[in-house]
Amino acid sequence: MAATLINVFLVPTEREEEFLTTWKETTRHFSTTPNTGFIETHLHRNTRLGNGTFSFVNIASWESPQHWKTAHDAYSPKEYLIPGVKGHPAIFECVVDAYGIGQVDTGKSFLRVSGKS
Repeated sequence: MAATLINVFLVPTEREEEFLTTWKETTRHFSTTPNTGFIETHLHRNTRLGNGTFSFVNIASWESPQHWKTAHDAYSPKEYLIPGVKGHPAIFECVVDAYGIGQVDTGKSFLRVSGKS
């Protein structure tokens, strides 16, 4: 069963570029290492329109929660070593899908990995 990882990050403004560089290295590791179970990831930067608590939000898909745990036990992301950076990762399950008027479920949404109907 596919798993959705959501990780919200606190990143000091002066460390954002360093965080992005390191996060890309971590992503490159997981996406190029065979058998990690990594499917895809999407990092979002807070625009500060609304709540500005978290600087970045990562939404990623893994083949299973165990794949994510095993991959992270084997490789510790280096962005956590940057002073002031705090991540809050957790595996989530989708419980509601909603679409705007005129929008249809194409089955291709990166958020649609839950396998539920």
